[in-house]
Amino acid sequence: MIAVLFRWEIKPGYEQSFKEGWSEIIHRNIEKYGALGSRLHKTKNNQWLSYSQWISEEHFYSAQNLQDKHEEARIKMICAISKAYDPIVMVPILDHLMATELTQPQLLP
Repeated sequence: MIAVLFRWEIKPGYEQSFKEGWSEIIHRNIEKYGALGSRLHKTKNNQWLSYSQWISEEHFYSAQNLQDKHEEARIKMICAISKAYDPIVMVPILDHLMATELTQPQLLP
């Protein structure tokens, strides 16, 4: 398994378009290309980051730059981006990330 970190700067007013395109591409990658899921984050200084997990590095690279029915989603993302940084491919060493949706900690009595 690998993880990939993406980072972008988004044009003002294009945030919704970017989120829609990103979501469509993520679902495509999960359904067809070996992605295990992804999370999209926004920093306080208005950068957008995505963390995704993949079965393998080969699966990640095979999903890049493919022309398919999701090309419109890719265009939504590209048109919204003012600056894109190279993705960072990472191999997990230790993993303490919970695999559940947002959870509230149990308070001890």
